[in-house]
Amino acid sequence: MISLPTRKAWPALLALVALILIGAGCKDFFTDPKLTSIVVTSAQPSVAVAGTVQLQAVGTYDDNSQKDITGSVTWTPTPAAGTVTVSAGGLVTGVAVGSATITAKSGIVVSPPITIVVGTLTSITVTPANASVSAATGSEQFTATGHFSGGTTTTLDITSSVTWTASTTDVNFSSSTAGLATIVSVPTLNPITITATSNAATGSVPGATNLTITP
Repeated sequence: MISLPTRKAWPALLALVALILIGAGCKDFFTDPKLTSIVVTSAQPSVAVAGTVQLQAVGTYDDNSQKDITGSVTWTPTPAAGTVTVSAGGLVTGVAVGSATITAKSGIVVSPPITIVVGTLTSITVTPANASVSAATGSEQFTATGHFSGGTTTTLDITSSVTWTASTTDVNFSSSTAGLATIVSVPTLNPITITATSNAATGSVPGATNLTITP
């Protein structure tokens, strides 16, 4: 026969049951957030031979928090040797002219690859070339392609890492979408010049095209 607890034992028993229920309901509270994705960024898309560029890895977790995990991920360049080396802290060193894709991995989570070109930026091509748009269209998307040399020639989309400017205030460039020109008004004189300039680390190389804005 099973004996029931005495009246004096009931408070302690109820407290124990309450603790069990609280623990079951809050089990996820004490669990570390789970890493769901990694994004790798670079201050610039290229590096000279023997030069360096720093990568950063930011992890996003299942509780929507983010954390810099640059020093705790495993960095993998492809090809594995010959073009760049990557330190445990995400510092890329250029070894030979060419390009490499680099990923960051933590557990089973792997970042999308980022491309780093090893070489010297020699020119920038801005497209579309000599575009003509109506002011009613409202905008025009431009793209900057960098041409790198140093024994071989490699091209890379550098739209997001250049500075975009226009020769008149009839056009403004979006702060959120790289290369997106917003048409403010029809210029007094057409065409206007659209310029993409690389950062100082890559030599402040300019590339330009013309844009004609019609009513």
